[in-house]
Amino acid sequence: MKKFAGKITEIKPLYLIVAGSVAVLIIAGILIFTLVGDDDSGSDVAVGVGEGDTGQRGGGKRAPRKQAPRVRTGVLDEARREGRLAVAQARGTIVNPTRISIRVSASPEQTVTVNYQLGCFRDRRAKVGRGSYRTKPPSTREVPLPMSGAETCIVTAGAQLSRTVGEGRISVSVVSG
Repeated sequence: MKKFAGKITEIKPLYLIVAGSVAVLIIAGILIFTLVGDDDSGSDVAVGVGEGDTGQRGGGKRAPRKQAPRVRTGVLDEARREGRLAVAQARGTIVNPTRISIRVSASPEQTVTVNYQLGCFRDRRAKVGRGSYRTKPPSTREVPLPMSGAETCIVTAGAQLSRTVGEGRISVSVVSG
């Protein structure tokens, strides 16, 4: 460092202007951040147009999305929707899963497309399994686990009506054990 400093014999004004401008910008940024602060409203979730900010989109008031359930056995989650080409999605975490089934029902009776994804974890290793199938409800189908002896599996299952005639209802459930 001393060798480099010793070689500098002349300071050019252009370098001083650039260095001064950078210093002023850094100091201004620190002051603004300190004075304004981190406007944290207690929520760690980023909400934008189309996600949770109902003031920016039509459709009125909507209840906040419930926390994903966590179970060992039984019904993990159930979702129901109504409308043309309605889509319902159930999700949650299963502890020590032995088997996982997806139960679907629809009205009026029609073919339903089911998609699922399982992320299973054991000893800091993870495996993902996914798939889809078409079925005529009411239907319950067991889906294969991507890893045997998993400590936890995060499951997402969605189902969609296939017929566009009028209104319809669909229900999808994830069952463990």
